Amino acid sequence: MYPQPYPYGPSQNFGGQSAGMSRSSFKKMYKTCLKNRNQHVQIMLMDGVTYTGFIEHVDQQNVYLAIPYVEETQENRNSEAQYDVRGYQIYRCMFPLHAVVGVNGAF
Repeated sequence: MYPQPYPYGPSQNFGGQSAGMSRSSFKKMYKTCLKNRNQHVQIMLMDGVTYTGFIEHVDQQNVYLAIPYVEETQENRNSEAQYDVRGYQIYRCMFPLHAVVGVNGAF
């Protein structure tokens, strides 16, 4: 169902020390992601990029995020409809857990 674990970098061990993250902060981020599973969250990566979506799954190497979006096409641009579900898509992505620096689930 999910892609293979992230094959590059230090995420192969449960700790990610060479990524600049201590073992305790890595475990704390892992537990934070587990606590917010199936919740609407915003995650921030080391490079400052943020993503908003739902945490679908967390393992000891990766966090799997489902990001809902609406594909804009001519047929689903109905100005009279307040909520139009046509064109609704889910983009699934996987991030190495050692690259996640923050999870905000309070919005």
